[in-house]
Amino acid sequence: MYSFMATCKKNGVDEQQWLTDVFERIQSHKHKDLYQLLPNNWIKYRNG
Repeated sequence: MYSFMATCKKNGVDEQQWLTDVFERIQSHKHKDLYQLLPNNWIKYRNG
């Protein structure tokens, strides 16, 4: 968990917003697309 939070900070992502969004989306997200939920990719993919 610490590494996710550190990656959020490094990429200018709000940790709480990221974690809340990921928890809401992870169950319906396709396995092959889970990389989109990583903090360093999340901003790019969250709206699409």
